[in-house]
Amino acid sequence: MLRSCRRLDFIVVAVFVLCAWFLFDAHFNDIQDESVKASAAEKPWRHDATKVEEEQKTLEQEIVHGGTEENVLPTSTTTQHQSTLTQSTAVATPSPSLPDRVVVMAKLPEDDTDWVHTDLQDWQSAIYNIDTETPHNTSTLDPLTNSTLRTLRNKGMEANAYLAYIVQNYHNLPSTIAFIHPHKDGYPLAWHTDNSEHSNVVSLQNLNINFIQSNGYANLRCVPDPGCPHEVMPFRDPPEDHRTIEAAMPDAWRDLFNNNDVPHILATPCCAQFAVSSEQVQKRPLDEYKRYYTWLMETPLKDETSGRVFEYLWHILFGQDPV
Repeated sequence: MLRSCRRLDFIVVAVFVLCAWFLFDAHFNDIQDESVKASAAEKPWRHDATKVEEEQKTLEQEIVHGGTEENVLPTSTTTQHQSTLTQSTAVATPSPSLPDRVVVMAKLPEDDTDWVHTDLQDWQSAIYNIDTETPHNTSTLDPLTNSTLRTLRNKGMEANAYLAYIVQNYHNLPSTIAFIHPHKDGYPLAWHTDNSEHSNVVSLQNLNINFIQSNGYANLRCVPDPGCPHEVMPFRDPPEDHRTIEAAMPDAWRDLFNNNDVPHILATPCCAQFAVSSEQVQKRPLDEYKRYYTWLMETPLKDETSGRVFEYLWHILFGQDPV
């Protein structure tokens, strides 16, 4: 009987210990759960970071599939801070400004002018394609309506492109303008370019810009012959039939300048390649250049004659003496 009581006491104690352990374990787990919740509440950036990552993935998917960033707004101060930091540390790349000088030329379809872009990289260029398919008498459009570098007609030789450029760009001219032919170099094609290589590249590389700005104009050819000392004599007596420019000059002068002060001698080194300052160009009003252009488009003179009329007038247009 005594042994049975002791065994019963042992069972009771064991049950009590098990119950106590169960209650202690449950209470300890509750404390851990509250600690985890409190810790999470103190560190919300963990959840925000996950949310930002999810939003970033969504944004990337939208961009890949054609979405735009305009519909996405930052949802956390972290995202805004990162954006501000990126902007503040980014270095702006300045856009290169255009050179304050330009070469202007007219080209036929067979003329290769790639050399302008490779050898004259410190110059702007305005290369007018001559429309060889348009008859002389089909267009009387003002060049201001022509938004492309293409002559409105195949008429007037290089003077067509030269005048078109001035009229189209009169109010936005670079400070130095060089009017040249489309050939790069070589003899006999560029025989009139008077340096050892007959090279327009060499001529422009050696051009004294300061002189252009102070004088207003310079012929790119220094050798006087042909052209000087008295190439064009409008009142030659007796007249010479092959000098068609002399016969045309008096009427052309009166039409272009509205006066009868036709010089008895006009002389300048050939061959319509020269440089001029924008200031010198703008000493004449735009309407005058438009009148010159209209005359060139409407004159019944052959191209060889009308183009050469301007060849011996450019220096006068830009402030130089007739001889």
